[in-house]
Amino acid sequence: MKKIVIVLLFITTSLYAQKKLLGVNKGADDFNPNSTGYGGNISEFDINGQSGTVVHEFSDFANGKTPKGKLFQASNGKLYGTTNAGGNTFFTTPNGTGVLYEYDLILNKYTVIYYFEDYPGDPPINGVIEPIVGKLYGSIGYKVYSYDLNTEQFTFVNNIFTGASMNNELMKASNNLLYVTTAGIVSCSGTATSVVNGTISKVNTITNNLDIAYYLNCNFSDGYNNGSNPSSLIEAQSGKLYGFVPTGLEFANTQNGLIFEFNINTNTFTKKIDFDGNNLGSVPNCMVNADNIKLYGVCQNGGTNIYIDPNSGTTSTNHYGTLFEYNVVSNTIIKLHDFGNQTNPPNSISGIYPKSIMKASTGFYFGVTDFGLFKFNPIDNSVVMPTPFNCTNCPVNEPLAYVTESLIEICRKPFYQEFTPNTYNPCVNTPFTYNIQNTNATTYVWKKDGLIVPLQTTGILTINNLIASDTGVYTCTMTNECGTTTTMNLNVNVNCLDNETFVNDKNKIILYPNPAKNTISIHLPENETYEVKEITIANMLGQNVISDIINIKNIDVSSLQKGIYILQLKTNKGDWNGKFVKE
Repeated sequence: MKKIVIVLLFITTSLYAQKKLLGVNKGADDFNPNSTGYGGNISEFDINGQSGTVVHEFSDFANGKTPKGKLFQASNGKLYGTTNAGGNTFFTTPNGTGVLYEYDLILNKYTVIYYFEDYPGDPPINGVIEPIVGKLYGSIGYKVYSYDLNTEQFTFVNNIFTGASMNNELMKASNNLLYVTTAGIVSCSGTATSVVNGTISKVNTITNNLDIAYYLNCNFSDGYNNGSNPSSLIEAQSGKLYGFVPTGLEFANTQNGLIFEFNINTNTFTKKIDFDGNNLGSVPNCMVNADNIKLYGVCQNGGTNIYIDPNSGTTSTNHYGTLFEYNVVSNTIIKLHDFGNQTNPPNSISGIYPKSIMKASTGFYFGVTDFGLFKFNPIDNSVVMPTPFNCTNCPVNEPLAYVTESLIEICRKPFYQEFTPNTYNPCVNTPFTYNIQNTNATTYVWKKDGLIVPLQTTGILTINNLIASDTGVYTCTMTNECGTTTTMNLNVNVNCLDNETFVNDKNKIILYPNPAKNTISIHLPENETYEVKEITIANMLGQNVISDIINIKNIDVSSLQKGIYILQLKTNKGDWNGKFVKE
């Protein structure tokens, strides 16, 4: 029985070894390119929310700074995201207006694929999705754009003025339309108003049109946004989208936010739940679909826990936020957890001010707080911080280096370092090694010209004593629980001799006939491949008398006066000088 338990534990550990949680840290949120403020990073954690590392830092302003929104893994396996600043190459603003970037998980390589520098004042503040294979959709300001990964074409959809901004990612509904909320419009239900309310807008990817599906009511019964966006949307039941208005003002005069339902078949908006501040929470910020009946979500503020400064004893007016469960069928809500349940926030066992929540393949839920990740267990409703953030050892210019905006889960296929260069010219009778720098594969198969190379079972190609037949094109196929990766080509050309061999070959190089009258030829050693680079003939004073010789056979020396000359031969395997007599 003990053996069975051990095997099961091993299988479970192996199964999730390469499952990772990734997100972006926006950094110091300082758009000044001359500032020493931290520009942000892409952070990675293991599937338990631990072992945080930085996989990319936005340290080069020209390539983007201050990443925002969710990362997105496209059908090609690469990650895509946007930055809110940086990336300017010629625009007059010193800050830049952000970039659309790609992160290759196989090569661990960051690339800017589009600069938003043509659109001053509208930096992107959300990520992208891929509703059509090979085509990303996102928004900048109140405009929706598409980017074709194959043609690299950037296009705006045909749009009307739908609101002040779109601060959340688009989502694809069951009717194949894309939906997004906007922060506000200049008119509400056709009536001019000074109050800036939000909208629900939709995009038809076939007609390339953007239209308003619903205006939030001017009488505040739908809530109003107080300068921020209604939340991103999720389709918990077919045809029904659910989201938040972060701050609401309804007839009961509640200002803590609400949950709404939007029916995409009838374009009807229904307010479902009002939050109540210091009990359920306030400023709802994110929801995730649990099982098409239940939604889990977080409120960034509210709840019962408050912060009491341990030094001054001052009580904060801001409560620390909540985690809740909402049942879409019964329209009931239950608070499951109050964040900030210790007096010292950095050491709080569940963090403070939660900003997001997502479901991992392990069945646990993870989210982001101001002081690290939290982990939610839906079985016992417990919330803990697997990696409380501690900045004691952080550089002073890297605040909150591992805290992310939001999280996604990926399965890390085998990766390797890009081969730069990818061609090598080693000598015979010498050792050759090449490390592809992989640490997450379980098997390695090396091939030369498509045939398996025996005894090469690691990520380091090792040939102890090269021979000419080792010349070829090498690849390594790696596997782990997430899939298979085959490297780019590694070209090995064994076309030079080691020093000892070339010294011996020098004695085999012959000039004939010697003495020469009209022509002279060079005899090179047999069974060796020499690349002749240059042949010149000099007199005994060292002056070149014949140059630009391209053939080792029948070199014309008829114009030379009688005497002794030196033929200088340069090859890819070394240089050789030989004397001959001109009759």
